[in-house]
Amino acid sequence: MRLLLPSSPDSLAHDRFSLTDTETDDPIPFWAILTEILTPLAQSTDQLIDALDSIAVTLRGHTLDTGNLRRFMDVEVDIQPFFDTVWPQCVAVALEMPILFPDGYLEPLNGEKPSLSLTPRQIACLVVHQFLCTLPKLPWVPVNEENSQDLHIWFSGEQPHPKAVSAYLSALFVFFERISLAEVPSNPVSLVLCAATETPRPNPALLFKLISITDLETPSVRPSLLGLPAGACVISANSHIGFGRTASQEEMHVGCTPQSLPAKLFTPPLKDGEVMVLRGCEAVVELTGYARNAELASVLPAGKNNWSRRTMLFMDALALDSYDTSELTPDLLPRNVDRELTKAYTAFASYDDTPYETIVTGHWGCGAFGGNKEIKSMIQWCAASMAGIELIFLCDKNDPFGSKFRDFTSQILSQRCAVHDVLTVLRGMGPKDEGRLDAFHHVLRILL
Repeated sequence: MRLLLPSSPDSLAHDRFSLTDTETDDPIPFWAILTEILTPLAQSTDQLIDALDSIAVTLRGHTLDTGNLRRFMDVEVDIQPFFDTVWPQCVAVALEMPILFPDGYLEPLNGEKPSLSLTPRQIACLVVHQFLCTLPKLPWVPVNEENSQDLHIWFSGEQPHPKAVSAYLSALFVFFERISLAEVPSNPVSLVLCAATETPRPNPALLFKLISITDLETPSVRPSLLGLPAGACVISANSHIGFGRTASQEEMHVGCTPQSLPAKLFTPPLKDGEVMVLRGCEAVVELTGYARNAELASVLPAGKNNWSRRTMLFMDALALDSYDTSELTPDLLPRNVDRELTKAYTAFASYDDTPYETIVTGHWGCGAFGGNKEIKSMIQWCAASMAGIELIFLCDKNDPFGSKFRDFTSQILSQRCAVHDVLTVLRGMGPKDEGRLDAFHHVLRILL
């Protein structure tokens, strides 16, 4: 399950372009070829794309579609300063890989080795290699499935959400510039794979923690909504965590935070009781909007925020989108409530010594995954209360859900209902019960 790095002596390739002095038809260490490709340094967009193509042909036998990358660099990048000062530093940190990762492999996190700390330089090195597309396919991705361990998916000319991908590339190039200026925060980045051993059971007398319901005019990834300085933010992840080409909540949070990109390299598909906790990553841009309307809002100033304790809680919800929700509510199928409660509680209780000040969340698993907003919000509130943490719940200002949820939480708090009692009602609801159609009202009717 180890990921072979391009700097490893075991990473071999044919010198298709006769770049080295080796006189053999056999594969040679790829690192010698890569060093020749990257030096001399590219001085133009054409030369950089030629280098990317040389890497791709050497490793995969074909060139890359770089239409979108070329357009981005032509329009958005100040080319001369980039190639004079930024790109040389990116190449320098990329070529430090044998020193930064002397084993030549990355070990994925698992039950025996659940945590890892990386220096900013190690993170920068991996991000540049993801840009260069030098990394092999992740070992846990099936042979017949597409892999996105690197950033080539942002390069191609056809993009389903071009504004979002342009924002992700903007964040990446801002990060490259900060590498060259030594403006990357000095704190380490930590990854922790947290796993539950059993379904959590609240004390029967446990009451709910306070909750703040915030209405947003438009979705946004900005520092005030990331749980700073000592809270956490829920990342509505897929089981394969990471980045992509659209503007899902997960992809927006990762896309505006280049330091989070390598987390994908260490995280096998999340199991039912697992979450990935990522700490210390700096967001460099702010994004607004959602789906095709998502776009870059601003570049965040370096050094303005303290990112050392920023916490991203990657937690995947059940994929329920294949069910006909007019016939049943799949959130209430047997064991589904407990599965989601376990996942959320594992994330919310993942702090070290001091509980998170707050956790920022929203409609986890209720978009493309097809979850029920009312049931999922109750489960998250139960899990947060069990972890002893207050939630900040983000809602769409134009969605009546916010008003309904605010009324529900107000009554639960004023009547001092116990977490255990709400969970008992949820566990007792069937996927075809009439109460599922207005879950807030049903729970209040039973308890009050």
